[in-house]
Amino acid sequence: MTIPLRVGFLTSLFFILLKLISLKIGWSLYEIKPFVFTNMFLVTAAIAYSLYQVKRYEEDSNYLNDVKNGMSAGLPYTVVVGVFLFFYYQNIFPDYTQSKIEYMEHQLNDPDNINELKKNNQDLSNKSDKEIKTLMMNQTEMMFSPKFTMVITLLGLTIFSAINSLIISLIYRRIVFRN
Repeated sequence: MTIPLRVGFLTSLFFILLKLISLKIGWSLYEIKPFVFTNMFLVTAAIAYSLYQVKRYEEDSNYLNDVKNGMSAGLPYTVVVGVFLFFYYQNIFPDYTQSKIEYMEHQLNDPDNINELKKNNQDLSNKSDKEIKTLMMNQTEMMFSPKFTMVITLLGLTIFSAINSLIISLIYRRIVFRN
């Protein structure tokens, strides 16, 4: 197994361990921002470290190979974390999804919130309160479903990995490993 693949898998295992430890101690269970930023940091660190290790020992390479090596660390991380998050929200901690749905139900039981929705969204202005509640609940269930979370994670981290690979490769070529 190449260095970038190993680094990608190890950093994804670190994220999984971090997520499970935070579940065990009850830290930030209903917040996703800390874990999103942790994901961003870990995938960036995996790409930077693995690309540095490869470029240190590689004598002749081009920009495309550098980007490929960076993506070789980012994609395993993306796949492992995306699949883990599906099982995490589906089986390990389904209370997160349920709490978001219950929160939306509570918000929709307040007539002031429904009137605010009607005022802010012209498409909802001529719908009944019951239709708005049904529409918003369906949307909430879809947005917080484990499948949707996995798809968004895979998409977001893939794009983020590609952009990071491009930028880090450029930085390494122009600044760190200048010839």
